[in-house]
Amino acid sequence: MMRVLLLQDRVTSNNWGGVQTMTHTLQLALQEQGFAVTALAWQETKFGELLHAALQSDVLLASHNFGPTYCGVALKTLTRKPLVSWVHGPLLDVLQMSKASWWKRRWLKHVYGYVDWFVCVSQTSEDSLLGFLSSARTVVIPNGLPNGLVPLTDNAESFVSDAHTKCPTNLSLGYIGRLSEEKRPHLLIEALRCLPTDTQLSLVGDGVLRSELEDAGKDLIANGRLRFLGRQASSRSLYTPYQVTLLTSKFEGCPMTALESLSCVVPCVALPIPAMRELFAQDVPYLLAHDETPQALAIAVLNLVRMPQKRVRQDMARFVAKHSLAEFANSWKSTLLDLLHATKRES
Repeated sequence: MMRVLLLQDRVTSNNWGGVQTMTHTLQLALQEQGFAVTALAWQETKFGELLHAALQSDVLLASHNFGPTYCGVALKTLTRKPLVSWVHGPLLDVLQMSKASWWKRRWLKHVYGYVDWFVCVSQTSEDSLLGFLSSARTVVIPNGLPNGLVPLTDNAESFVSDAHTKCPTNLSLGYIGRLSEEKRPHLLIEALRCLPTDTQLSLVGDGVLRSELEDAGKDLIANGRLRFLGRQASSRSLYTPYQVTLLTSKFEGCPMTALESLSCVVPCVALPIPAMRELFAQDVPYLLAHDETPQALAIAVLNLVRMPQKRVRQDMARFVAKHSLAEFANSWKSTLLDLLHATKRES
């Protein structure tokens, strides 16, 4: 039985989102595969306890390539245990958005040099990492859907579809995510203004931009077209009230909101950033807007709801099947076993 120390960020409501969901999913998936997993929040655990857990483990697994990986590097230096870092978003975009200095980038390259293997959630994330650290050993494992969270079932109200409808009415749209700069939520409000006047948009989530967005959309709030619902517990009920969900991020890795929405039979229309083209182009290309403007997003929504519902459901089912928890778990199992065997050969 392989023993894994899973280093994660502080488990609080501030970590609401896809990374926290996938970290918990990975822990359960590895345990179901027969791994002994010890999950510790590195910021909330005394270093002595972390060191003891590392000494008792075969592999150190950092759930994110920043804080948990920094801690993992310190533990690896003391224990000589192999370290895996999980890369979610495209690193170069994150560094650019945070305006990381030359010294910060140089320091990161030094720290990442201690990592034995990087697991990236998408080819987009891997390409970005290799653009920053060309000598890294990487593997791509797309995110999987947690069992029981959002099973693919019929949802009669998932979206309006009538091939003969030229002007869809009473559309109910949703956005699930942080209200922060990288998510570009202001584009949601601009897209809403491009849609029929009876279209409603609900924003599920919170963040530093909420007050700014409420001010920008105060007329839409007043006439009932725009609602701010705050954070809600992750479940089917996040998605099923809506006919379509929207994603306007500046960059992503393998967004759980898109995966969860489609598994709830609620199409997610997104701007064509690299990660979303990678995710949607093969099975559901019509869920991608033609460009990264709110006007294109609105047009994609209108085109979608005019499509035959049966075809869209079939395409979403095929897409969801590619992100099964079993495939996710097997890929992680193979990666960790390969790493352990390689480490034993090298020693």
